[in-house]
Amino acid sequence: MILRPYGIVLDGRLEVGVEAIFEGKEVREIRPHTGIPSPFVLSPAFVNHHSHLEYRGLMGAIPAREYWPWIREITRMKRTQEEEIVARDARQAAIENRACGVGAIAEHSDRPVAAEALVAAGLTGIVFQEVITFFETQGPQEKLAAIESRAESQRAHGLSVHLTPHAPYTVDEDTLRTLAAKGDPLSIHAAETPLEDAFFREGRGPIGDLHRELGLPMRTAGVGVVEYLAGLGFLRPGVQFVHACAIDDGDIETIAQGGVAVAHCPRSNRTLGCPIAPVRRMIEAQVPVGLGLDSAASSGPIDIFAEMREAVESSHRLHEPLTPEAVWRMATAPLPWSFPTTGWIAIHVADAHHTLDLIERGRPDRVEQLRLIEA
Repeated sequence: MILRPYGIVLDGRLEVGVEAIFEGKEVREIRPHTGIPSPFVLSPAFVNHHSHLEYRGLMGAIPAREYWPWIREITRMKRTQEEEIVARDARQAAIENRACGVGAIAEHSDRPVAAEALVAAGLTGIVFQEVITFFETQGPQEKLAAIESRAESQRAHGLSVHLTPHAPYTVDEDTLRTLAAKGDPLSIHAAETPLEDAFFREGRGPIGDLHRELGLPMRTAGVGVVEYLAGLGFLRPGVQFVHACAIDDGDIETIAQGGVAVAHCPRSNRTLGCPIAPVRRMIEAQVPVGLGLDSAASSGPIDIFAEMREAVESSHRLHEPLTPEAVWRMATAPLPWSFPTTGWIAIHVADAHHTLDLIERGRPDRVEQLRLIEA
């Protein structure tokens, strides 16, 4: 099969005047045009490295512009939702991911609805069944059994599903250590906010205040959250840190040496007032970084182009600019657990001359999935 777009995005760079020859599932050759091109750009499908499909119905529902009030409110609102409505929201979010060119997702799932939504939308990826034992620190076994039951129901849809901690401070230490030791794929919200370091270093801040209010055991470790997780076995290949905003150069070196990947979610970070993640320094340290859309509740409409634009803009605000090509690579990077995407996408943006044109002018309604390569 020969596809003759006017350009192909190769390693993040828009190359014009070339066509692709496919043989089975592989691109056998990229060569100069041998005929009149069609008015689209060909690119590998996008990859959403971090998602919460089930929060689609909460888009715009939480006005808080700071992390702690937001996380408390979404926790409250989740308890008011019916599972049937959550399942509907997840299906809608999966469809919207597909529509903007996403082919694979690393999905964080609390309720047992995400796998069905992914499969129904023609997406592939991996599902992380979130573990939260905040209120079961003295005896989480019953809660873990219930979570495993949810995971098993999701495995029935044919996707890989693994129990994963929600965040270091929402899961008891013994469970954190046990999940890390299993050696399974893990994806954990980590260093999303400086509040985590304040809690683990000195027991300060609202996380510590909540522990004291509820009479929960403190975990003052005298180190930051990255070092805390390292001590529990999380610094290994197969682990993804989601956000990694509140980190310094020492943390970056630790993450890189451990072989940990990072999911960068710039729109969510901006909404919740999180620090701008030092993505360029992570990439320079050879940390694998992928782009994540997070949830519609914190990121807004599901739109990979808007996420790429924010990734570029936030890096400039930090005075550590990322190139458009680097951001496109983040948006199409394979998941760190070797899950394939569903193929390629055609992007209908007329007269784009470089990758920045595609990022600035791209919209979900200008994307068409080409199912040339099946997962």
